Amino acid sequence: MKDMRLWMAAVGLLVAAALVVPRLLPQRPPRPTDAVPVIMYVCRQSGEVFELPLDGPVVDHPGTGQPTLVPAVYDQRRRRWRPGPPLDEMRRRGMLGSTDGPVDVR
Repeated sequence: MKDMRLWMAAVGLLVAAALVVPRLLPQRPPRPTDAVPVIMYVCRQSGEVFELPLDGPVVDHPGTGQPTLVPAVYDQRRRRWRPGPPLDEMRRRGMLGSTDGPVDVR
C-alpha cells in the first residue's frame, strides 16, 4: 500500500509541476518573420494611392511601369495621402512600424 501512495504522490507532483512551471517561466518572444511590411505609396504624377510591400524609396507604378510611386503619409488636415519624407527619416521617426492606422502628419 505504501508503494501505491508513493507512486500516486510522485505522479501528482509531476502533473502539478507540468501545470505550474510554464506559467512561472518567462515566455519566449515570437520568432522574427521575414515578412516585408506593407505601406502606402502615392504616385507623384497622378496622386493615386497604392498599398504595396516596402520595396524602396521609389517604386514602379503598377499600371504605367514608370518609377513614380513614393512612400506616403496621411495628411489629417487635408484628409488625403501625400508624399512622405525619405525612408530613412520615416524609420527614425517610427513611421514604418506596425501601426493600426494611417500615419498622422501635422
